Amino acid sequence: MKKEIKNNIPFEFANKTNADEHVMTISGAIGQGGWFYDATSAEDVRNALEGVTASTIRIKLNSGGGDAFDGIEIMNYLKDLDAYVIVEVTALAASAASILAMGADEIIMRNGATMMIHEASTFAYGTKSDIQKTMNALEAIDQSLVDIYANKTGLPHDEINEMLKAETWLTGPEAVEKGFATSTTSSVDDNNKAEEITNLKQQVQTMQNELAQLKNKPKEEPTPQPQKMVAKRKGFFF
Repeated sequence: MKKEIKNNIPFEFANKTNADEHVMTISGAIGQGGWFYDATSAEDVRNALEGVTASTIRIKLNSGGGDAFDGIEIMNYLKDLDAYVIVEVTALAASAASILAMGADEIIMRNGATMMIHEASTFAYGTKSDIQKTMNALEAIDQSLVDIYANKTGLPHDEINEMLKAETWLTGPEAVEKGFATSTTSSVDDNNKAEEITNLKQQVQTMQNELAQLKNKPKEEPTPQPQKMVAKRKGFFF
């Protein structure tokens, strides 16, 4: 199932700078890619952002995962940037893609987006010693993942460990509640609407204060003006 998720998302890696914001699109697998699929690697991200001077970097992310080490490397690279990093999960941030997202200053779950975390996995063959070495490596990677998610969310290590074992899928609101994301698009929109309402209330209050001042202002008696003498004529209408 994990491999199907990774390969069914169309690959796209694009970069564009708009004013003071650099927008990077990462769609598809994370890692080095191969004969049968393309992928976005840590090297790709480094090369794309080298020399970028924008104060904000926005990453539009839709990925079923890939290589955990590339995900970790990208995460740490994003953390080291001077720019403010925003990750927008446009549909899915699973496995290595969720690790990547943890490097952002702000993580936004778009409408309907989900996040998935699970234990590391691999293929192994050989002797029992070979298999045991692989088991040891997987356990070490899982411990690293627990540390990463716990550091970002503030959740206890034991709880994160259980979530990894269960292969946990999180909706946008659930990801925000657990600390894996900062906000959903609906909450961002609500905040913008609340700000607009506050501004309108302030404008109305200002208008009411000005009207009250006008009402309380004493009336000024008009200065009498001299009347002009007009000759009266009969039979003419003007």
